[in-house]
Order: sequence, then structure tokens, then C-alpha cells
Amino acid sequence: MDPELPDPDRRDPDRRDPDRRDPDRRDQGLHRAVRTLAYASRGLERAAAPLSLPQYRILALVAGAPERASRLAQRVDVTKAALTGVIDALEARGLIARTEVDGDRRGVTLVLTDAGISALADADVALCAWLESVLTLADHPSDVTAALAQLGDAIVAHRRARES
Repeated sequence: MDPELPDPDRRDPDRRDPDRRDPDRRDQGLHRAVRTLAYASRGLERAAAPLSLPQYRILALVAGAPERASRLAQRVDVTKAALTGVIDALEARGLIARTEVDGDRRGVTLVLTDAGISALADADVALCAWLESVLTLADHPSDVTAALAQLGDAIVAHRRARES
């Protein structure tokens, strides 16, 4: 166990033997992976500043293709109300713009402004630098990178399966 990561067995002695409490419990490798992702999110959050991770995700998705706000809410798996707050903050900072959809008075498409393109590029550099600094401590950094890319593909496939 990494000394920097909290020991999940410290508070609950039954956690040392998961079969004692729940014979169907997932393997400890999966449990550790989930915790690792949670801890990594904090490092990424710091690296992305001044953007929040939700703001970064929105900018990254909109950068891929201009996106209708209603469709974007589905893609990031948040309510439209929660998404509106993130979009309002990005718009107030001049990072995205709302444009009307031809033929739909209520429809809005989101596009990155020049400042949004720059902020996303800066965040990408900072996030990659943070991950690269962590990976220098891994035994096989290219394997970790490949596994994270596969995880990203699986997350996209999982979202698409839920949408259909």
C-alpha cells in the first residue's frame, strides 16, 4: 500500500478480510483502483486551475464539436440546471459563447471563444504535465497511459450504452 494513500483497513478491521464481511465483495485491486482515481482527480483538479474539472470537461467536449446545451447535459451526465451553472460561469469568463440554432428559438449551441480555446490549451498542458510527473514514478508509465486510454474508451462506451 502506498504510504501517501490512506489505508482502507485502518478504520475497519473487517476490511482486512473482505470475505468475512461480504463474500461477494469485489477484489481489492478494483477497490484500490477506485480510490486511486478519486485521489488522482484531486491532483488533476489542482493542475486544471483556474478551471474546475467540470468546466474543463465542458470546454473539451465543446472543442470537439459545437454542442447543443441539452445534448451536452446528457454527455456529461448532469442535470440541465447543474450544467447551466457551469456554462454561465464559462460564458461570464468569456470562454464560451451561446449561439442560436437556426429554426429553433429555444435552441442554443455552445462554441469556444478564442479565450476558451486558449484556456483549454493551457489546461491540457498543465494536466498532461501533472500526469507525466506522476507517471515518472511508475514502473511502466506507457502501460499506465495505455490502460487509462482504454478506460476512457470504456467510459464512452458505457455512456453510449446507457443512452440507447
